[in-house]
Amino acid sequence: MKKIKDILIIGLLMFIASSCGKEEERNVIPVEQVNFKLNLAYADQILRTPGNSKEYINGKYPVLVGEYLGYGGLLIVNSFYATDRPDLLAYDLSCPYEALRSVLVKASDDGNAKCSKCGRIYNLMEKGRVISESSDLHLQRYSVSPTSNPDVFYVTR
Repeated sequence: MKKIKDILIIGLLMFIASSCGKEEERNVIPVEQVNFKLNLAYADQILRTPGNSKEYINGKYPVLVGEYLGYGGLLIVNSFYATDRPDLLAYDLSCPYEALRSVLVKASDDGNAKCSKCGRIYNLMEKGRVISESSDLHLQRYSVSPTSNPDVFYVTR
């Protein structure tokens, strides 16, 4: 009987220990295609400088055939972490709390972005996490992949 009790206690402790991990962040922005080419040698030169950002808003930014800007558009940021090539981060411009294509965040010079409707502020250098409140919502992130050309990057979902 003592053996069964010990096994149950150990099993319960293992269950509790394994369930105490950090919960995953939720993505609430509707899934839309993202396929966009950045060329820092031409139109996207502003992204060469750490801390700079550029918005590519759906319907307002011309895209080539086969290019897609996600749900509300793209916000590309060159993080402050210096490497031999730009360290680019990509986010959807739509605010995750509003989850509307028309409600966008606006980047500022301090590495943050603010929602035009709810006023929430997101830290662009910390994975788009909301500042000043505990939340599992964050700006939708996208992958930025370098190519063999040091000036060309692809943003994808």
